[in-house]
Amino acid sequence: MEKNSQPQVINVEKLLRHWLGAMKFRFTVAISGTASDFASFDAGYGVRTPIENVCHISQLLQNCCSTIAGSPRVRLESKGWYEEAERFYKIVEQLDQAILQFIPEQSVVENLVQGPLADATSHIGQLTPLRRLAGSPVAYINYSQATI
Repeated sequence: MEKNSQPQVINVEKLLRHWLGAMKFRFTVAISGTASDFASFDAGYGVRTPIENVCHISQLLQNCCSTIAGSPRVRLESKGWYEEAERFYKIVEQLDQAILQFIPEQSVVENLVQGPLADATSHIGQLTPLRRLAGSPVAYINYSQATI
């Protein structure tokens, strides 16, 4: 495909919201059907447990909310496995609403993408191999064909 001479304008709001939807979908795939003991699975070598990973993901996304809204950052305390999962979904919804309410400057969007959003996406991706190591692999899924 040949590059168009006119640059394409990207709707940052739509892109960020789609990214959140993709993260939410991948997170759901990664945790669906896990037993509560998966939360404390220890892969060794200093790797975060799944519950530590999910708490960290929520912290990253909470920091995104704070950055967009211009509010102080809040330190999240770890909860139980199911509570952590529920908190993730709530924070994704809060971040989605923050994106709708506040129009972040380009530099803020770039910092969110290269920092906490990329980091959170990586950590969500780490949950799937942890499941495999814990003996509960995720079935094959074509993420690019998923409805977000």
